[in-house]
Amino acid sequence: MKSFLIDLQCTYCPTVVSADSPQKLCPSCDKVLYARYDIDQAKQSFSKDDLLTRPPNMWRYFEMMPILDEKNIITLGEGFTPIFETNKLGDKLSVPNLLIKDEGLNPTASFKARGLSAAVSKAYELGIRKLTMPSAGNAAGATPLKLVWKHTYICRKMHLKQI
Repeated sequence: MKSFLIDLQCTYCPTVVSADSPQKLCPSCDKVLYARYDIDQAKQSFSKDDLLTRPPNMWRYFEMMPILDEKNIITLGEGFTPIFETNKLGDKLSVPNLLIKDEGLNPTASFKARGLSAAVSKAYELGIRKLTMPSAGNAAGATPLKLVWKHTYICRKMHLKQI
């Protein structure tokens, strides 16, 4: 599989930076960077049928993920959580066809699991072996620790601490 990641672009100003080296915030304005993908190229080499034989997790969409090499994926099987129809609640709220996605069924019971799997995987791909995870609660600490514990070869090298 091939990722169609192109680069990172600032969400505030027109600055574009490489996705091949560690980045934090936009070097021009300190705003968030957003991954950009070559969607036209992806359409030519990737179809819905490709998903039928892939594992039921977020990495089945590899072509539109920020990891360039599959061997760098660090996962507990995040994603592919169920979507439930909630007709009664939708009727009560005057929202027809209301759906709810149950992210509590992720391996870490958190909606943060997807983003952290991608972030820890990209950090690993870029050679980063020490992470600091700021958090107002324990989700940021619990999720990467579970990811790291599953991959003991990273656990020996990676030091995580919640600040």
